[in-house]
Amino acid sequence: MVVGAIKKMVTGIKNVGRSHEDKYDDQIAEFVQQEYERRKSERLPFELQWRLNTEFLNGNQFLDIDPTSVSIQEIPKLYWYQEREVFNQMATIYETRVAQLSRTIPMLKVRPASQEDGDISAARVSSSLLQSTWYDGNMDVIWDDLCAWTELTGTALIKNAWNKDKGRTVMIMRVPKEQQENKVSNGDTEQASEMLEGEYEEVELKEGDMDVCIVSPYEFFPDNNYAASLQACHSIIHAKAYDIRDIEEIWGVRVEPEKVDVMSLQQMQAGLGGVGYSVGGYRGKSMQLKNHAVVKEYYERPTKKYPNGRFIVVANKKVLSLSELPYKVGDDEKRDFPFVLARSIKKPGQFWGASVLERIIPIQRRYNALRNRKAEYLNLVAIGQWYEPEGALDEDVELDNSPGNIIRYRPASGKPEPVSFPNLPASFENEIQTLLNEFTAISGVSELSRYSQAPSGVKSGVALSIANEQDNTRISNTAANLAQCVKLMGKQWLRLYRQFVQEPRVLRTVGRDKDVEVSDWTVSQLKSDDVIIENSSALAETPAQRRQMVFDMLGGGLFNKEEASPISNEAREKILEMLEFGNWEGSMLEVHRLQEQKAKRENMRFKQAQPALLNDYDDDALHIEMHNRLRMSAEYEDLLNSPQGLEIDQMVREHIAMHEQRIMMRQMQQLQQQIAMQQQAQPINGGKEK
Repeated sequence: MVVGAIKKMVTGIKNVGRSHEDKYDDQIAEFVQQEYERRKSERLPFELQWRLNTEFLNGNQFLDIDPTSVSIQEIPKLYWYQEREVFNQMATIYETRVAQLSRTIPMLKVRPASQEDGDISAARVSSSLLQSTWYDGNMDVIWDDLCAWTELTGTALIKNAWNKDKGRTVMIMRVPKEQQENKVSNGDTEQASEMLEGEYEEVELKEGDMDVCIVSPYEFFPDNNYAASLQACHSIIHAKAYDIRDIEEIWGVRVEPEKVDVMSLQQMQAGLGGVGYSVGGYRGKSMQLKNHAVVKEYYERPTKKYPNGRFIVVANKKVLSLSELPYKVGDDEKRDFPFVLARSIKKPGQFWGASVLERIIPIQRRYNALRNRKAEYLNLVAIGQWYEPEGALDEDVELDNSPGNIIRYRPASGKPEPVSFPNLPASFENEIQTLLNEFTAISGVSELSRYSQAPSGVKSGVALSIANEQDNTRISNTAANLAQCVKLMGKQWLRLYRQFVQEPRVLRTVGRDKDVEVSDWTVSQLKSDDVIIENSSALAETPAQRRQMVFDMLGGGLFNKEEASPISNEAREKILEMLEFGNWEGSMLEVHRLQEQKAKRENMRFKQAQPALLNDYDDDALHIEMHNRLRMSAEYEDLLNSPQGLEIDQMVREHIAMHEQRIMMRQMQQLQQQIAMQQQAQPINGGKEK
């Protein structure tokens, strides 16, 4: 039975235990397809806005949403000489906001369930596991993609799944081949297949690990676009295009290719620019992929009819998989969606978030129009227009502004004269400056962040500091939304580890002194999933602000030695933790922390009724404090009620008494040294008085 289970696991057999009929499969596939089409149609207005944001970001800004055809259409030119240059302010705003959000990597940490030593130790294991998963999963790249997608479309999702083919290799097994076809072809004869028995293949058995990916909003379909959150959705669909060969390899089902639309580039008909431009730019166009099919993953929450929910995978009217929800990522180990929602700006009563880009599109249109009208005016002045009296020129003569051109005219009819134009109104420049200020006001990105220069009229350092704080304040809302998303992701990671890890595992982490620390952990140590972000406030801070904070702490004596500072090691450690400088406290308080760890190891020996020896390098006062903490814990009270309770208590008391005796001996030695020094100084003082 065990061999059969392992065989199914390593060979990737899908839908174990399914016995439904093909007719039921067709009904399920039809149901998922209808839901997909309905949700795709209802989501179309939001999708058009995302596509328009992308076009504007790429510089294709003479487009708009046509409500009649429900598509994005090009705005045609009104005149042949019309200027259609693009002065893309949105690109710099987008890049600045993405850079500000992605410059600080979130540091996931788990808070202990209680102040007991066991819970604190378990929380440290969970925190180290989250950090290891982050770096092993190349989450820095995923974090950058998350910031980019949320700023572009306003919404992105993180999908957390368990991949049994990842992780360390546990063993290599020889599994018998169930069937091997040996196809033989002899001229015009048909192919023959024969079963070869007794053959084996080697299969690596992995321990499994997390598999995290970004899901763009184009691939996600909630059942209600006006649900306030992912928790308010009853069902969701994740649709993604796969090559039909990949579908057969992953799910073991052969499907026919279908129409799959993707975006490509198409040259614009009206073109960009104006006078002197003969070609245009490019815009997005829908095209079809070959040999592809859309795989639709349907997730349904647990109900009375389906207590564990439903998970259905369909591709081109074929059911690839049908089972209950696979992951227990909800509260209290309930089955839930393995997705986490991230939004740039939350819109009350809507599932999809808003992007800053869609708010500044009208300003960008106005800015382009104003700059192009200004260019048209300059073209008009530079090229010029002429007053030509009727009959002054022959029919075959044309006015030309080329240098050295001789213009022959009839004096009797009048002299051709150039048209004089008034100066460009000052309102043009005023309007341009007004639009630039509106870019800053709506996007929350000032000239200080975009161009690394002070805004016009701002010269004092206080004003620059205020402008910088305003930028951070405006982006802090988005930073807080992303931080909440990452916290939920960390919770799901711990819950997936609790669900799928069966045996002890090895955890490799980088210690405070940059050494690799190797330790064993089990699922029983993952007690708490109260995940926090240790540096959440740093997501909206600049490196310059962090450096200034360091200088302020240096001036305040926070990094002085304990003998020269009124701040104790415990208070210093707490201050550094509150300021989110956790990595720095290791170099300062390493000896203090090592003393704590040694005292805790002694406490572990006491719990096992084993004595602990004193060492000459022990900090007696700290050891006494740590041992007394053990005596005041509820766990110690339970130990006293055990058969070895009296023996353990006597052992701890004697150990503490030895520490106290050493403290008293040091105090007596110091007192004797002081008395000896005073006695040596008395004759000298007496001689001076005489």
